[in-house]
Amino acid sequence: MSWSSGFGSSGFGSSRSAVFAGLLLLGCEQPTPPPAEATLIRALPVQVSQFDRTAALTGEIQARHESNLGFRVSGKVIERLVDVGQTVTSGQLLARLDNQDQTNAVRSAESDVAAAQAAVEQSRTQEERQRSLLANGFTTRVQYDNAQKRFQQAQAELNSAEAQLGSARDTLSYTELRADRDGVITAKAAEPGQVVAVGQPVLRLADPNEREAVFQVPGASIRLEGREGLPPVEVRLVNDAKTVTEGTIREVSPGVDPVTRTYTVKVSLPNAPDAFLLGSSVVGRAKLPTRPVVNLPSSALFQTGNGEPAVWVVARPADTVSLRPVSVLQYDTGTVTVSSGLSDGDLVVVGGVQKLRPDQKVTIKQGSGA
Repeated sequence: MSWSSGFGSSGFGSSRSAVFAGLLLLGCEQPTPPPAEATLIRALPVQVSQFDRTAALTGEIQARHESNLGFRVSGKVIERLVDVGQTVTSGQLLARLDNQDQTNAVRSAESDVAAAQAAVEQSRTQEERQRSLLANGFTTRVQYDNAQKRFQQAQAELNSAEAQLGSARDTLSYTELRADRDGVITAKAAEPGQVVAVGQPVLRLADPNEREAVFQVPGASIRLEGREGLPPVEVRLVNDAKTVTEGTIREVSPGVDPVTRTYTVKVSLPNAPDAFLLGSSVVGRAKLPTRPVVNLPSSALFQTGNGEPAVWVVARPADTVSLRPVSVLQYDTGTVTVSSGLSDGDLVVVGGVQKLRPDQKVTIKQGSGA
């Protein structure tokens, strides 16, 4: 009995306490995590340069005022009196429709007017007779009022018939297509024997006195800072470089062409030489003011959450990055031209931009140009 109680009271209890103490010390000694490695990037110092925006494009001479002419009634074309390239004067007859139906309508309206005029004369005579009889006491007031009412009704019917006659004559005149101004025929879209609808283009008439040069300009070249102070445009004939004139930008289309992805630019030519015929090919050259820009690889461009362009800039000597919004002047194959947001000497990340976050520590790859 003494042996068993001695074992339980001294040896086993001290051993268990030592084990618990060791476990507690092990739990307090956690390993220290290794420091996070900086993200490896490629960066380049930017250099501001001057962007020469001299543009030279091929265009075409067109008339400023040009319109499609069509009949105001439908019908069959029986005669076309002009051809493409022919000069016409205001009011000149250009084409004619078959007018048999319109002529019959005019004759019917004329007959209605004649009948209405006869009814007016008859009712006027009756009204005058009833007025005389009423004055002498040989008729009643009711009979005179009825005669006067019939006369007024006949007069109203005559006015209606005359209006219908005028409308019928106008419709008859619409079967003749006449020039609304002096000009030259530049296109035809109908031949004799063809049935045309109301308003369908038959001829195109252009005013050659006011000419302009029309160019299809890529979107990258159309960034104009406002309409004030636009530069003059030098315009030359393609087949005769010595024939030159100067014009001003009159109109820039607000939307891009869905097929060519270009903008239409119209240059007014107030002093165009006679050699600038409609349809002539010309070369326009405009020198826009230079502006400071930064050229970067396309890989440097980053898109923010709201879709705006930005780049990552490295801060020295901390080697941390921050996102800086920029304005892109134009996109080229493999490069972008930034017009604002960067200064000379800024260190821009050009490789690894998708792995970065604000204030992140980075390591610049050797040989990247930093």
